[in-house]
Amino acid sequence: MSSSPPTSQRIESLYVLKALCSFLVVVVHAQLWGKSHLTPLLGIATPCFLAITGFLLYSADEEREWGKAKKWARKTFLLSLACNALYLSFYLWDGVPLSRYGISGLVLNLFTGHCISTHLWYLSAVWQALLLLGLLRRYAPRLICMAPLLYLIAYVLRAYGKQLFPMLDADTLFILRANALVTALPFLATGYLVHRYKDYLLSHLRILPCTAGILACAYAEYYLRRWMGGGSIFFLSTWPLVAALVLLCCRYRSFSLPVLAHIGRVHSANVYYFHILVLIYANRLLPDCTAWQAALVYAASLPISCIFNAMVSAAHRFAHSIKACQTPHTGV
Repeated sequence: MSSSPPTSQRIESLYVLKALCSFLVVVVHAQLWGKSHLTPLLGIATPCFLAITGFLLYSADEEREWGKAKKWARKTFLLSLACNALYLSFYLWDGVPLSRYGISGLVLNLFTGHCISTHLWYLSAVWQALLLLGLLRRYAPRLICMAPLLYLIAYVLRAYGKQLFPMLDADTLFILRANALVTALPFLATGYLVHRYKDYLLSHLRILPCTAGILACAYAEYYLRRWMGGGSIFFLSTWPLVAALVLLCCRYRSFSLPVLAHIGRVHSANVYYFHILVLIYANRLLPDCTAWQAALVYAASLPISCIFNAMVSAAHRFAHSIKACQTPHTGV
């Protein structure tokens, strides 16, 4: 989704965070022993991906930043088409009738990512939010500071949507709460603002105690909501926790666990895209293996990511060779 910066400029701890969040994404959809104890952390997985993208997008050069936003949006849009085509092909091959996917549903999928495989809403939301953030930067930069507040809409819909809007079905609520405007843009803007003001924030905050305190608030909110009978993996504390974790990575920028940093840099996004396919087969082949299902799915997703990356690299080399053959050579 985004190009890695030069090695000397990398914040290695951000890639460790991406690797951990890619595992949490798998845990959201798969089974794992003790999963309930991780619930306050599960909600940060996708928001952290978004915040890191926003962090890497920021540039003091407005034109360079707008160029990156357009480039990443175009790349993510094409990736969204490819992933949806892959899942559509798989489901049709698996026996799902084509009549399930009407023209209106496919058009809806283009803008919400909802029709083919629900988790792919993320890709549709990202390319739209990148363009929205780029437009805000060019035409209304002061509004970027207000964009994170849009998360409150997503939070209310996720935590209390069924109680507040009983007339809406689950699919409609999902579309309203998981989209570019109320989820992707707020967290993209969060990462963007953390990068923009990181020096000021780090000089005025003791970020490690702050992060621990926000995490404690997330667990307190989780147990309070359980006591009240509610349920969601997103909390009011989710937004400040995501911001604090990205800022913590800025404080300890050289912290790295080599294997995790490599996974975060090279494979974490692919794990997000393809783990559902692995999970489908895991449920069929190992229906009784639930205690460590998430770990097995995560591990099995990594070689698939390697194959996908190799295919993409081969396609790029092929396209480059075709372009080189078509370029006219002028003699001296």
